[in-house]
Amino acid sequence: MKTVATCKLSQEGCDIIVNAAVDKAKELKQIVSIAVVDAGGHLMAFKRMTNGRTHNTLIAQTKARSAALTTAATGKTARDGSEIPDHQVLAQTLAVGPGWFISIEGGVPITIEGQCIGAVGVSGAPSAVDRQISQAGIDAFNKA
Repeated sequence: MKTVATCKLSQEGCDIIVNAAVDKAKELKQIVSIAVVDAGGHLMAFKRMTNGRTHNTLIAQTKARSAALTTAATGKTARDGSEIPDHQVLAQTLAVGPGWFISIEGGVPITIEGQCIGAVGVSGAPSAVDRQISQAGIDAFNKA
């Protein structure tokens, strides 16, 4: 087979994710930035909540890009549940490049039938909470 069928994230899908993530952040009394990227890590949607810190805009985008390109949630936990050593995290960050890879929780891939179609990155709350907010956006997307 020379080609494969692919799914692509739409603006409507991005809106569902961002709106649900904002709702979750408000529920948790957090002020965050939310980035949604396509499978190639290209920005499709972004929202910085009122009074959100400006540096979190870049961190949210990096979390989303990292999750999309690795097709795995960001953080220091490998897919098998083991902790990723600091030297490996540093090596990956240097190899991939700043702005494209990060080991802080909050980036979660969006998958449809096993295919990664993009990712969500959230920054501004504690990293485990950022991940919850990202997941809330993806859960709403999956239910829609």
